[in-house]
Amino acid sequence: MLKSIIVNYRICVKILFSFFILFAIGSSAGANILVLNGLTHENASNQGETYRDRIEIQNNGTDKKSVRIYLRDYWFSYTGESTHDSPGTLERSNAAWINYSPQLITLEANEKVFIDFEVNVPQDDSLKGTYWSVIMVEGITTPDTTPSTGGVKINTAIRYAIQVITTIGDTGKKDLQFLGLELVKDNDVGVLNVAVENIGECILKPEMSLEVFDASGNSLGIFKADRRKTFPGTSIKSSLVLEGIKPGNYTGILVADCDEDHIYGTNISLEI
Repeated sequence: MLKSIIVNYRICVKILFSFFILFAIGSSAGANILVLNGLTHENASNQGETYRDRIEIQNNGTDKKSVRIYLRDYWFSYTGESTHDSPGTLERSNAAWINYSPQLITLEANEKVFIDFEVNVPQDDSLKGTYWSVIMVEGITTPDTTPSTGGVKINTAIRYAIQVITTIGDTGKKDLQFLGLELVKDNDVGVLNVAVENIGECILKPEMSLEVFDASGNSLGIFKADRRKTFPGTSIKSSLVLEGIKPGNYTGILVADCDEDHIYGTNISLEI
């Protein structure tokens, strides 16, 4: 369904803000451990069903490396804030459904191993929409016990957050809300930052686009941002680079295309 939210925004240049989602933490010093088959495992399942999957990791270093595996809940905001809280903290956590093995493993140099996990969806008719958590894969750093002649020693470790996403069949409401717009300049090129929040029950993957019109109603082009995912209760920021648009007053049609049945739009005014 097409939702047309007729809202006119007067946009001025403000301070640019940035949005980061934390999927891996650390530095190259701890990058001996690699996740080989992606940081997202997404499945559709029905109540009472069980499905299985696996995470493949490799020690690409020259020394033996130990790895710890554990569960966390994951939440993020368009402001850049994100949390990795104890499993079961979020209302839509599926952490209690997940069994995995091993919890601790040591890999020889260049060795590859699988972390097997299964997701047991409860037989509960009240379950609707999308539930998620993350399996954390964290390299364990051995303390450096060599004598120091002064200064501070820093041991770094890398950890990966592998998202385990379960959607209950085709259930759940899909809904998206525009939170705000901000026009900034990057090397004299206008960039429109668009913040949206998932206020439904299902994961959404909106592709943001803006068609810009001049005062005569002529289209000056359609500008798009990469498709990104947002879980229920989370929000994201997408940036539209308005390459070639000169300073002036314009109107536009802003669209968040989640899928062919869920397209959300608003009319805006731009002052560049």
